[in-house]
Amino acid sequence: MSRLEQGFAAAGIAGLVLCALGALFDAKAILGAWLAAAIFALGLPLGALTILMVYGLTGGRWGDTVRQPLRVMTATLPLALLFFVPFLIRLDLVFPWAGAEASALPVTAREKLAYFNVPFFLLRFACYVTIWLVLTWIVLGATQRPANSNGGNGKKFALGLVLHALAVSVFAIDWMLSLEPEFTSTIYALCEASAEVVGAFALAFLVLSARRSVEVLPGGEEDVALGEDLANMQFGFLLTWIYLVFMQWIVVWGGDLPDEIRWYVVRATGGWQYLLWLLIALQVAAFAGSLSRPLKRNHDGLVGLAGVALAGHFADVFWRIRPPLFSGGLLALWHDAVAWMGLGGLWVALFFFLLRRPDRIVWWKREVAHG
Repeated sequence: MSRLEQGFAAAGIAGLVLCALGALFDAKAILGAWLAAAIFALGLPLGALTILMVYGLTGGRWGDTVRQPLRVMTATLPLALLFFVPFLIRLDLVFPWAGAEASALPVTAREKLAYFNVPFFLLRFACYVTIWLVLTWIVLGATQRPANSNGGNGKKFALGLVLHALAVSVFAIDWMLSLEPEFTSTIYALCEASAEVVGAFALAFLVLSARRSVEVLPGGEEDVALGEDLANMQFGFLLTWIYLVFMQWIVVWGGDLPDEIRWYVVRATGGWQYLLWLLIALQVAAFAGSLSRPLKRNHDGLVGLAGVALAGHFADVFWRIRPPLFSGGLLALWHDAVAWMGLGGLWVALFFFLLRRPDRIVWWKREVAHG
């Protein structure tokens, strides 16, 4: 490992130690902070997995260039899944349906207890984790070379996208919507899936544009740079996410349903409105910047566009997940600081290691081939 990777790994270990010490005093607060970080870390490889399967079906120069950072992200999936193990031990500290008496829950929540119960929850978790691990194994093997040389994998990618969409939908319901079981949204899983794609593509674009001069490489059409094509791809993903999120807000607010409106009220009061404004500002900046052709032809501009989009994704995940699990004032944010340091340090260390040594992604294939 390089010194940079060792530094992130050391920060991660220190964060884990602090989280363990904090859990001795307030395990619920630590788990609440850990959940937002774990979902963010898992969303990146899940989004990368989605994009890689789409690229496997369509091909294209855009996918050839971002394929490697996306594969690196996808390879971090097993580590990201390990971050959810602490919750499986004490689900009752995070999910109200797991530890409370049925009579203490709202009527709308009690009606969902046939679905929200611990044994069924664990069974579903095992099912979609298995789907993701198998898809990761298949996709990493099938995308070692550009898509135009992956003959015969089209059916695998198509079926994989269907299974992946189902798994992400169930995951979003189980780990996000069930934090407030009285809230119902039929579009939330799509919002989560689109957010994962935005985050994964923004990180891949950021890594690529920081390491290569994509603004001078030829794009798919004459007089169009590769960086411009990638910025337009990011803009399309971002626009899809904005549309889905806005439609959910319109339907909920227009329906004037108290349980659904409360989901927004919780996230727009108590100081969380400032994070909401920051989220809106970041996404507006990414949206507006994507409309500027000179900016998309400038190296620093491309790095900035990708960085702003990734920061907006971070703010979105934190804003959606953290408020119902947060208690206390600003000082209570130390739980989040140590959780993100522990989880983030380990994930970033692995990401940089695999980015520098992409050959390590497929070590198991070489050993099987030569075994």
